Amino acid sequence: MIKLFQTFGKIKWFIHYYRKKYAIALSVLLISYIFALIPPRMIGDLTDRINSGRIDLNGLLMQLGILLAALIFNYIGNYIWSYYLFMGSDQIARNTRRRLMRKFLHQSPIFYEKNTTGSLMGKSTNDVTALSDFAGFGFMSLIDATLFPLVILIIMASTISLKMTLLAVIPMPLLIVFTKRFEDKITLYYKQSQEAFDSLNDKVLENVSGVRVVRAYGQEDYEMARFQDLAENNYTKNILFQTIIAYYPVLSRLIPGISFIIALLVGARLISLGELSLGKFISFTIYLDMLVWPMFAFGEFITVSEQASTAMDRIQELFDYQEEVPIEDHPAYPGGGDITFDDFSFSYPNSTEPVLKDISFRLPHGKTLGIVGKIGSGKTSLVRQLMHLYPIEPASLYLGDKPIEDYQVQTIREAIGYVPQQHVLFSKTIEQNIRLGSHEAITSERLQEVLRQADFIKDLAQLPHGLETMTGEKGIALSGGQKQRISIARALLGDPEILILDDSLSAVDATTEANILASIQQYRRGKTNLITAHRLSAIAHADLILVLEEGRIIQRGTHQELFESPGWYRDQFLHQQLEGGDSYGDL
Repeated sequence: MIKLFQTFGKIKWFIHYYRKKYAIALSVLLISYIFALIPPRMIGDLTDRINSGRIDLNGLLMQLGILLAALIFNYIGNYIWSYYLFMGSDQIARNTRRRLMRKFLHQSPIFYEKNTTGSLMGKSTNDVTALSDFAGFGFMSLIDATLFPLVILIIMASTISLKMTLLAVIPMPLLIVFTKRFEDKITLYYKQSQEAFDSLNDKVLENVSGVRVVRAYGQEDYEMARFQDLAENNYTKNILFQTIIAYYPVLSRLIPGISFIIALLVGARLISLGELSLGKFISFTIYLDMLVWPMFAFGEFITVSEQASTAMDRIQELFDYQEEVPIEDHPAYPGGGDITFDDFSFSYPNSTEPVLKDISFRLPHGKTLGIVGKIGSGKTSLVRQLMHLYPIEPASLYLGDKPIEDYQVQTIREAIGYVPQQHVLFSKTIEQNIRLGSHEAITSERLQEVLRQADFIKDLAQLPHGLETMTGEKGIALSGGQKQRISIARALLGDPEILILDDSLSAVDATTEANILASIQQYRRGKTNLITAHRLSAIAHADLILVLEEGRIIQRGTHQELFESPGWYRDQFLHQQLEGGDSYGDL
């Protein structure tokens, strides 16, 4: 039982913050209890007076008026405490989801490698709801299951019959015995059901986002079979959980029923002996009936608290997660400076095989770097190091004259315009997607300028609403080339100190590619650019070109220098020339 009440300790930060609301709710709840306990006693007194003929019409009406007033004040009190209590539970859901979203938005890829999207969604929805239920309904159930029945039993014992009260409560400890036996199973089964729900979430997200590929390869039946397996597992885990908690409603009615039978037998005996009046017996039975809800509330509290405890543990794991790249109080990155890799090697977390090995080069400020190589050679891994997403060896990567770890991480990322291979568009208008992350003060003229640089002006006339066209979820309403160019325009809008195009021209034709590259050369003079590509034409203009193979630099130089030297670059360039420049080659 101590474990159950520890759940309050897990959310004490919230209870402390909203302590005034909880204090008001608790105070009004106690007052409501007083009004709720008046009618049974009055009904018993009225019964005795009527039975003995000791009441007239005026007295009866007065008693009924007091009874009605007690009921009205009880209902008003219930409304007030419910408002403050459940407002608090809604606020804990809102604030917890805010904290989670703030956490999600500031995490590196390592965090998302350890936590699946389905798991994060499950914790942000079901687990937060479980926590909210505990802060509202759970708090109410705790009071109703402890303080309320205690007051009722004291009144029954002190004002009606101590003997009958003691005999009537004999079955009640059975509920505590049952709870002690099954509380660990409740925790286990709820955790398993939530984990099964996370897996189901992942499968739904995977199939919805990849539905075109699934249908293209005729995998509908296979994916449906996998989904059914996960759905069946989720169903089984939920049934196990529901099987345990289903005992509580049964016991909450069975135990008071047994108590009522005991009270009936004992009460009839006491009435026959003249030790108990009929009115007091009626009051006793009403009070006993009022214990049905506390018994039920006790079961509800056990269930809700176990769910909340497990949910808070799952949520707290996210809150306690420490970023692999520490955010320390370092100076802000001032911009400018050369980019230097000094004998740099890198392995992804949980991997022992380096993806980058002994990388050394210097890119002067304001120059353009081109990176090419076979698939899996490490091109993307190399350019992403500039955003400091993963922990690296100290003093192996420099921006200017300082190691990258000596700058504030956020200021480095703010200085970089990154266009990834997988372009991310939101369900907004094209203009809103381009302006993402940029200040609203950016003029329409500047917006038109970057659209020209990304060679997107010609597409606007073909779109139904121009810049106000909705892109659809993940840009489904646009072609691959259009999505790439919107992403490029977004990166260019802020005129970043460093621009990274990570294979970001693969879906455009050769003419569009040439137009974009010409614009970058013209408008980004004096700014640093890094371009990875499959087509060598995309990096032929670069001041320095690196050829990677299995994470190592096997060639370096300008386009002319590499073309004149035997090796992978010249072979690949000639191959692409023979293909008319339209082939991506074996990159």
